Amino acid sequence: MEVRCQTSFCENEDGFPKLLRACTVRLGIRSQPEYDGREFIEHGTEKCVVTVYIGSSPHHVEWSVTAARYRFKDTCQVVARKALRALCQIYEEEVADTPLIFFLPFQKNRPVWMARMRALEGQQLLEDDPTVVYLTAYLLTLDAQYDFLARHHRQMIARVEDAEKHNRQLHVDLTTAQARVATLESLKVIVVEALKASQG
Repeated sequence: MEVRCQTSFCENEDGFPKLLRACTVRLGIRSQPEYDGREFIEHGTEKCVVTVYIGSSPHHVEWSVTAARYRFKDTCQVVARKALRALCQIYEEEVADTPLIFFLPFQKNRPVWMARMRALEGQQLLEDDPTVVYLTAYLLTLDAQYDFLARHHRQMIARVEDAEKHNRQLHVDLTTAQARVATLESLKVIVVEALKASQG
């Protein structure tokens, strides 16, 4: 199995890597997020595992998160999104007065997160700007939809991998059966020749 490794700061990547870079700067993390990835083929399927390393800041030690998908470029987006969620949980106090306050954390049942969501809902809207309320609701819905589709995608990949495994086993069974048929045909020829010889 050939493994291709690469390390990158993903400086030219838009989307989540760019957002992660901007957020780390805002939170006083001096080093850029560093993406370390391995691409390989497993059972005929492209796979990629990427770890993003986030440097330390004055009040927090360095940390990392890992994600797996299919290609380095796509996996960088997934791992950066995952890192943003971890960042908002690790730096919970620091993000309280920033737009990061509404980025989803890993654990949505934490009291701080639930209080933030209550501030956006109901009769007593604590957020003055309705744009923030609606935009946050929209982004949270998109995030939930992404999670649903990602789960569905993983299930489909697992089904495909199982089908490929079953197909490989069927191929082995077919090859074995063909070898048995060839052996039986050889035996048949030998038996027929032996019968002819005994009758002749």
